[in-house]
Amino acid sequence: MDRNVEMRKFVDTWISDISPIALLVLEENKNMARNCTVRFNGQIGYEILDGPYRHIVDIRARTCTCRNWQLRGIPCQHVVLAYQHKGIKPEFYVEKEYKKDTFLKAYDYFLQPISNMKMWSNTSGIVIDPPEPRPMPGKPGKNRKKREE
Repeated sequence: MDRNVEMRKFVDTWISDISPIALLVLEENKNMARNCTVRFNGQIGYEILDGPYRHIVDIRARTCTCRNWQLRGIPCQHVVLAYQHKGIKPEFYVEKEYKKDTFLKAYDYFLQPISNMKMWSNTSGIVIDPPEPRPMPGKPGKNRKKREE
């Protein structure tokens, strides 16, 4: 119960609609994007030069050849550079799992307190025994008699 309350209070400290951890990762990717060079093919594809590596970004399919965007759901530095070239803020393309509404849905259900087990009322006193063990499926083991020597 305490954790649910603390998490709901934690959401009030967020400075944007995106979780603080995802926002830190996005800001780090923005800083790393400064070291990259962009080439635009005229439609939806971008070629991003990142040192000796070349990454292909497809805006429509939401893919990057480094695969960080697909794995994390947060635009990688290549995608950030492509969106900045297009004039779009990359914050809009962070997956919904990192948004405030989704976070609040996880803590939307409250646990109702119950009394201590010693305070529970006694029922009819029927003792419930565990079920009888039954043989497990499969080939049974061998019970052979060893020869006396």
